[in-house]
Amino acid sequence: MSNVIETLRQYLPSALAEDDVIFYYTIILILIIPACVFIQAPYGRFSGNWTKKFTFNGKYSWFVMEIVSACVLLYTTGLSLVSTQWLLAGLWLIHYCNRAIIHPIRAPSMAPIHLTVMLSAVLFNGVNGYTNGVWLRDHAVPFSVHLWIGIVLWAIGFTLNIYHDTLLFQLRQQGKGYFIPHGGLFEYVSCANYLSELIEWTGYAIAAWPSAPALLFVAATAANLMPRARHTHRWYQQKFEDYPRNRTAIIPYLF
Repeated sequence: MSNVIETLRQYLPSALAEDDVIFYYTIILILIIPACVFIQAPYGRFSGNWTKKFTFNGKYSWFVMEIVSACVLLYTTGLSLVSTQWLLAGLWLIHYCNRAIIHPIRAPSMAPIHLTVMLSAVLFNGVNGYTNGVWLRDHAVPFSVHLWIGIVLWAIGFTLNIYHDTLLFQLRQQGKGYFIPHGGLFEYVSCANYLSELIEWTGYAIAAWPSAPALLFVAATAANLMPRARHTHRWYQQKFEDYPRNRTAIIPYLF
């Protein structure tokens, strides 16, 4: 087994192979990403009947799942950061405070979440927060063009994320069941909220360049959201006969 691990280290870029935690995080993602293409996490419209047992309140579960990343990153950095490190940490904390606290408060309702989904999310967010926190703690990103480009892109994605969440919340207020979303990027894609999150974390990775954990996070986010968006897109097409034909799943005109 040790020979296999050492062989993998030789083939991975040094930024992914030198730190043990980042290395094993990379290996886990390599194993998980193909599974994400074929297996949908059992929550929301894809929850299925088997999740009725061992489910918990959706809003409380969501809080636990999301707040872990912010807490672990803060603990890992030790709060001893310089200005650009605090800037990047601030982007991280703003996102996860919104996701963990503001998002469930604003949501009219949230479906119960199965224990396996919650534990998987806690594990991923914990490792993700740790690896990104370690990188932030040990690297001072200079004030540069890519930093500001990344921050602007992150801000655009964050704003779009909140906007499209608001559109979805308004649909839920219309009553039980599902409705065709309209407005914003929903006129082009079925999962505008997913696209917004991809934009947001791509911006963060550009700002934090050359952070290997940030790049891994973008890859993991894409691996999770793009297949789910495809399944969601097909679900809409099957459920609604009048579903707009010009829409794609998550990337306008492409995918």
